[in-house]
Amino acid sequence: MTQKHDFQQMNRKELRTYVLAHRQDDEALRIYMERLHNESGVIRQTGGLNEEDLNQLEQLIKRSVNG
Repeated sequence: MTQKHDFQQMNRKELRTYVLAHRQDDEALRIYMERLHNESGVIRQTGGLNEEDLNQLEQLIKRSVNG
């Protein structure tokens, strides 16, 4: 029997780690995306991205991943 995780009790970092390890879990991903959408301080992009935007986003992600 598979253990059911309580995603509502996980903090954002725990839930992100879970989602990355269980990419097929649509419920976990949905809850994670809802949290990101509702949190203040999260940068949101609307509309299309041009090449400069993509380069800036790539650099931001690299800095975030590398600490």
